Amino acid sequence: MRLNQASDFALRLVMQCAMQPDILQRIDQVVLQQGFSRGHVMKLVNQLSRAGILETMRGRGGGFKLGRLAQDISVGDVVRAVENDFAVVECLRQSECGEIQCCFLPSCRLKPLMQRASSAFLSVLDEMTIESAVIDLPVPAALAAQES
Repeated sequence: MRLNQASDFALRLVMQCAMQPDILQRIDQVVLQQGFSRGHVMKLVNQLSRAGILETMRGRGGGFKLGRLAQDISVGDVVRAVENDFAVVECLRQSECGEIQCCFLPSCRLKPLMQRASSAFLSVLDEMTIESAVIDLPVPAALAAQES
């Protein structure tokens, strides 16, 4: 299983919010601090806020912060919010037309194994909370420089 770049960026974005809970994050600030594109940050903030992971405030003094406690957000929650395909093989993909291009179906014994593997992957990600990912870590210099 391979996660896309959005998962990496989303995890770092959520970790930043968790490390700086008293700071209202702003998109332009995150772009400068983390080097992500503005478009990526905007899309991720939207996806993460729809999932309840981030809370957004509009307007001149707006920004975003964690939508719930870091101890209540798992790494798996963040990944699920931004990934749209956990199919490790073709037969696990949801097809719009319902057609799966595999001559071994419906009798293939690999499909249930691959389903279990995908579920196990997500279960492992659910074992760690965002809080435990950042607890006792020093705030990175790139983030600390912008705190004031």
